[in-house]
Amino acid sequence: MKKKDYSDFVSHLSNLSGVLSLFCGFTFTSITILMTQLPDPSSILAQFTLFFFAVLFDLFLFSLTWTTISLIQFCEYVPFNMFQHSNIFNWLLFSLFGVWGLAVVLMFLLWNLFYLALASGIVWTLLVITGFILLWKPFQEFYRKTVSS
Repeated sequence: MKKKDYSDFVSHLSNLSGVLSLFCGFTFTSITILMTQLPDPSSILAQFTLFFFAVLFDLFLFSLTWTTISLIQFCEYVPFNMFQHSNIFNWLLFSLFGVWGLAVVLMFLLWNLFYLALASGIVWTLLVITGFILLWKPFQEFYRKTVSS
């Protein structure tokens, strides 16, 4: 039986992770610059623009988390002792991605943009819950199957 070669797909996901990281950084920087340079960040147009960027940032971050966590599933061989520690690492990685998304909400609170922070926080919370269901639970199942075999 011929082995499946996932190297092209893994390479694609790695490139995609780099692009998504760039987009996350650009979006986060844009939010920061807009917040500090806008004459009145509390205007409705400014808040709508900041909300758009916050949602965009959350979606980029969700996609980046997805590609990062799913990459291990296409590796042919992972040393067992490395796999024992990768569960902790992936839990920490997933948590850090979630906290990074919370940073935008906290920035809005720093500028007393309560309703913008609330709306962004709701979107962020929904994406964290979705990430837990679509990313973390399948990864745990994959981890259990791999360690037990």
